[in-house]
Amino acid sequence: MSLLDKMVLPLERLAIVIGTRWNRATRWRERISGQWERTLHSPMEWLSLYALLLLLLGLTVLDEPLARLCKETVSGEFEGFLKVVTDLGIAGLWLIPSILLCLLFLLCRRVALSPAGREHYTRLAWAPGFVFLSVAVSGLIGDILKFVVGRTRPQLLFEQDLATFEPFTHGWAYNSFPSGHSQAIFAAMVALTLVFPRYDRAYLALAVLVAASRVLTTVHYFSDVVAGAWLGIFVTLALARVLAMHGIPVRYQRPGMGGTW
Repeated sequence: MSLLDKMVLPLERLAIVIGTRWNRATRWRERISGQWERTLHSPMEWLSLYALLLLLLGLTVLDEPLARLCKETVSGEFEGFLKVVTDLGIAGLWLIPSILLCLLFLLCRRVALSPAGREHYTRLAWAPGFVFLSVAVSGLIGDILKFVVGRTRPQLLFEQDLATFEPFTHGWAYNSFPSGHSQAIFAAMVALTLVFPRYDRAYLALAVLVAASRVLTTVHYFSDVVAGAWLGIFVTLALARVLAMHGIPVRYQRPGMGGTW
């Protein structure tokens, strides 16, 4: 048996065991499926409930022990990889390209010769414009919350054994809640999911990876990341609802494609 076979065989056995137990768990599958359908039907309400439960779990149980564990165990190349990945949560990486693309479509609208062409480019501009608004609006709310809440970062826990809240306090060490990177990446990825739904799983996987990197590199507590992720998702979905109420679709449509949005 080759080395590769020796590595893969246990994974195959584990997959078989999981699959067998999953097939037997009919009642649980039905419950999970039903809850998933309810979540899709009312995403803002259910996601808010999930976030609240995770937030309470983090604040009461997980935050400090998990931060200490990550500080002791995450290092080396893995930590270096996480520090590269975490930069994908910088808001400017999503704000600048989206607003430039929006302005480009608006410029095309301005020089379009026909009313149909102008309408077409107006609709196209809303796709990147929606991404920009999602990240910008949720980011603004997040910055206000950081100042109002004034939560200390894990760094102070390690250096001074200090983990507290100092409302209305300026400074990097006191703006841990909510996580700005988590807010930005989830706002951008959920917006892209609504604009380009074909790649929804890849977007959300990236958002989870970036958010997790904030905890693993001990820049934020678990509950900070949960709050940031919820904020990005909630604001993006709320904006999509408001735009839909005004007849403005956010889904991208390539130039030259007919049909409705």
